[in-house]
Amino acid sequence: MVLVISSIVVTLAFLMLSNVRKQVKSINDTYETQQKVIKLERLLMLDLNTRNASYDSERKRIVLNRGKDTVGYQLAENTIIREKDTIALSPAKMLFYLDGELVSSGDIDAIECSFSDLYAQKGFFVFKKKDASYYINK
Repeated sequence: MVLVISSIVVTLAFLMLSNVRKQVKSINDTYETQQKVIKLERLLMLDLNTRNASYDSERKRIVLNRGKDTVGYQLAENTIIREKDTIALSPAKMLFYLDGELVSSGDIDAIECSFSDLYAQKGFFVFKKKDASYYINK
């Protein structure tokens, strides 16, 4: 009788351990994905505020120029490639803006990126900070 009860307790313990491992893996995967989203947001914000940006809708490419220094983001199906850095994310939708107006191609100053429900963070909005001199010199 003691042996039967002990085997039931051990079986339940292993089942609980398996569930805990699955939950820890799920939390870890969510955390890693969240870090990728934050990394992409920070890179886009930095590049957008230090360079002139344009979007090529035919090639699905964001190009950011500052003199001879150019940074490009290639938007693939399940990844975003920035130069030699690959970010394994698949945005559900990316919208591009210039002076508050939605644009499909050409110069941009803001990017709205939204993700599916699979991601903890639903999306972000990055924009170029412009002061009055930008509009005066335009």
